[in-house]
Amino acid sequence: MKKITCLLLLVTALVPAQAQLTLKAPGVKWDPSYSFDQCNVFKMEAYAKNDELMRTFNYKTYYQTIGDNFLVKIVTDGKGNGMETILDKKNEVAVQMIGTGGGAVPYYNAGAFKYPAEADVKRLEVVPTSEMKQIAGFPCKKYTYTFKKIFGEVWITDQVTLKNDLGVFRACKMQALHNTLSAEGFVMEMTTEDARGGRTLMTTVSLQNKETYTIDLKGVNMNTAINKVNYYTF
Repeated sequence: MKKITCLLLLVTALVPAQAQLTLKAPGVKWDPSYSFDQCNVFKMEAYAKNDELMRTFNYKTYYQTIGDNFLVKIVTDGKGNGMETILDKKNEVAVQMIGTGGGAVPYYNAGAFKYPAEADVKRLEVVPTSEMKQIAGFPCKKYTYTFKKIFGEVWITDQVTLKNDLGVFRACKMQALHNTLSAEGFVMEMTTEDARGGRTLMTTVSLQNKETYTIDLKGVNMNTAINKVNYYTF
């Protein structure tokens, strides 16, 4: 279970190794500021094998009514252990801010990304069931899956037109493991469980909240990554 949770919470440990503290990588461009006007809210809970709740993580994904850029934020307790990642579709760059939510200046890193070829896309095969339930006010259908030694459930709705980039699937880093699913629709909830009984529950709390959020990057000490990274890694 620890391995699963660590992988789900992976903040791309390769970034600091790639980051250039003095030399700026050519071709890595970002905007001086980013503004968003809507947000989705998610929660992830990690349970031990005896169903004991070990830890809870809260996420927000901010996005634009008009525009494709979005930001995934780990909501923290004010101790400076948060992380925010902007996905800039125009410049094809991800801007990471590590150590947010506290008084210290966060670590800034910008890295160009690339979209994988269709043949390289990781697709999780899910099996439909007849079960239905409501999540955050939307009717959802249950699917099951087995991936290596991991198994679980995925609850998907066809009543939400948003891309899964803006959903719990991206916020909780599942797209790093499975870029997409074999079923159409918007992922509202997902569980992963291993053979030892550890379980992670990722669920949608609310969608399409009107909330303004702006990131100002003018004058920050931005490190840049040399190599392009798979879009779904961030």
